[in-house]
Formats: sequence, structure tokens, C-alpha cells
Amino acid sequence: MAVKVAFMQGSDCWGCHQSLLNVHLGLLDVLPALEIVYWPAVVDFKHDSLKARADGEIVVGFCEGSLRTKEDIENAKLMRQKCQLIISFGSCSCYGNVHGLANQWSKENLVKRKFSDVESIADGSGGEPTVHVPGFVDKILPLDDVIKVDAYMSGCPPRPEQIVSSVLFLLGQKPQPMADLAYCNDCPIKDNCLLDRGILCFGPITSIGCSLKCTSEDKPCVGCYGPAKTVASQISVLDNLTNNLGSISSGDRKSLYEALALFLNLPLMAGFDLSADILKQIKTKGEVLTPLANLPPDTEKIASKLLGYIKDHPEFHEISNVCDTCPRIRGRVKMTEVKRDYQGLPNMDDCLIEQGYICMGPVTRAGCGGLCMRVNAPCTGCYGQTEWVADQASRYAELVTKSFNVGLSKDELLSQVKDKRGTFEKFTLAMNKSYQGGE
Repeated sequence: MAVKVAFMQGSDCWGCHQSLLNVHLGLLDVLPALEIVYWPAVVDFKHDSLKARADGEIVVGFCEGSLRTKEDIENAKLMRQKCQLIISFGSCSCYGNVHGLANQWSKENLVKRKFSDVESIADGSGGEPTVHVPGFVDKILPLDDVIKVDAYMSGCPPRPEQIVSSVLFLLGQKPQPMADLAYCNDCPIKDNCLLDRGILCFGPITSIGCSLKCTSEDKPCVGCYGPAKTVASQISVLDNLTNNLGSISSGDRKSLYEALALFLNLPLMAGFDLSADILKQIKTKGEVLTPLANLPPDTEKIASKLLGYIKDHPEFHEISNVCDTCPRIRGRVKMTEVKRDYQGLPNMDDCLIEQGYICMGPVTRAGCGGLCMRVNAPCTGCYGQTEWVADQASRYAELVTKSFNVGLSKDELLSQVKDKRGTFEKFTLAMNKSYQGGE
């Protein structure tokens, strides 16, 4: 039976949906599993048809765009009511995007500028339009400020392969074997258990059948064979270790991320994040992710703890940044001044920062493949921050003056940037809860 999905637009450019359509023939792997019940401008279902559906009838809802109007807010709440799972689709929905920069001014001043002062638009009537248009809300809001979100897919827009991978995951098209017994039953070092030595190993919840036997080399099991139908006796030790994830070693952190990718088949590419209780939802809504619909309670408990901690502690590990996927060479040139984008023409080989341009690659999550730098444009941060801090400008300047070939101090660099919020929080200002905005 096809899974019902819906797509909703907020205030946006429709680019995320266009990115999905750019999959072209790759959609053939996805479309047979979907019953699209609402998708403005693509499928001719009217808004009233969405309202008429039973609550929770739709399995997955994709919400694109920031929340700028009262209608955006109402539609977000409607999607939450009608859909079992909600994906925040694209950086507008996840972070507020460029629209969020408007939070620097009050709604009244924005309306005045837009409809009274701008010569190319203002018609002399002034004031906020009220006929046949939705009213504005006071501030741009990310989606999860208004409704509960189950998964986040960032990017402006997300890459087509990122979308397909995430959709396939949510539709449960990567089945797990779910053996009857757990790996511990066939572990070659049962009498010298890694868990007893305080090392995070997922053998108690992983299916038996692996021929590699990583534990024979004193390496932990990271769940390659997926969940088992039953758990092993060492489950209590694993449970205790996962109660205090903040204190585990760097090696255990690596094991944790490998386990999430392999054990749960999560597309842990940058820009796709799950909230903690999605496993519980999947279990109660067996129509989605069928292979995980019957996890043992102890397995679900541990997996939920891992997902929950990562969601609440993005600093838990060193997230890969855009620089990690950038082909440019560092160390051959040196920044001696900050250049605006229109100043000069950077070469295609050397690091853009070291050529003098502000590139947000060092503090932006990977996932785009460094597309902008490959066409000679600096990264502007659409995949979101690697670390969420109130003063992103200071963090950026401190990092690049220490780690890149920059002949400026932190203060000298920042003094040459004309628009700090527009430069360092171009896509994420709406997420900055310490910044209230307004004049």
C-alpha cells in the first residue's frame, strides 16, 4: 500500500520542491511508494481537501518555507494535525533562512519600508495590504517554534540525492534482517566483554550473523546487522552506559555515530536530523518504517536516548563542515584585508578565506559538497551552523584567525565586515534566541 504524503509551502521560493523534481528519473524509485495527497502547483488537490482529511491520516508531511504570514502559521498547524510525521524541508523551514534577517526590524517599520517608502513598489496608499492577502506575523519563525517537528532536512535547497535518501529512509525501504538472537550470543570475547570494561558496544541489541567479528580485535560492535528481535543479557550494562553520554570517550562517540548510521539505517548526512521520539511514533504508526515497528522495548529505549542526546547536544561531536568537502588549497596565499564579493576576482584554486573573502565553510555543516566554492563563490551558510552560539561573528573570526593563513587579528577582521548579522547569520538569525531584534 502506498504511503500518503503531503507537501506544504510557507513563505518561500519553491526551490526545495524544485530540487526534488530535479531528481528526474531517480523519482522512479520513490513515486511508486507514495500517494501524494497534497502538493500545490504539482498535484491538483485543493486546500479544502487537506482540511477534510482525518487527523493523522497522512503519514509524512513536508513543510517548506519560513513562517512570515498568519496563513503560514495556520497551514503549519494544519499539517501537524493531519500528518503523523513532519519534516522541516529546507533551510527556510529549519532556520528561518534569509527572511529571518527581517527580525532586525519591527513589523511596522518593515511594512512602512515595503509599502510606503520604496519608490519602485509603493503606490501611495501605504500600510499593510488587507484585501485577499494573509496578514503578517511580528517575527519570522522557524517551523519548530510553532509545531513539533520530527525530522529536519536543511539546505537552500537540499540536494536532490539528499532528499531521495531521506524519503527512502522514512518510507522504510531499507529492510533489516532482525535475527532472533543478539550478537552477544556469538561474541568471541564474551568472558572479557567490552561493556564490562566501560566501552560502548552495541552487541546486546544487534542481530547475530556477522562474520567480521569486530570484537575479536577488541573493537566494539556498531550494529551493522541491525536490530535483533531479542536482547542479550548485557543489555543492562549498555543501558547504564548510555545514561551518561556526555562523559563517554571520543572513541565511544565515534562508535555511537556509526551505530546510528548502521543499526537504524539513518541517512546521517549533514542536514538530516531526527527528533528523539520518532522511534516511538514509528512503532505506533506501523505503516512507516515497518522494519523498526517491532523493536524490543530495551532497544527502542537505548536508540531513543542516543537520538535524543544528539538532538539536544549538537556540540556532542565534531560535525563535519563545508571545508571538509572543499577542494581548494590552503596555505599558499594570505588574507591581509577583508574583501567584499564584488572586489577582485578570486582564483579557482586557493582558499577563498585566505584570498580575503568571508567564506562560512569552517562554521557551516557539510552536506552540499562545497558547491558554491566549486563555482568560485564563498559559502554563505545555508546548511546551518556546526555549533549554535549567540555570537557567531566572534566565533567565526576567532576560528579563522587561528586556523587559516590570516594576517589580521580577530578584532581587525570583524571591524572590516560591514554587515555582521547579514554575513555571519544570513540563514540562521531567526534561530538566535538571545537576539530579540527590533529597533
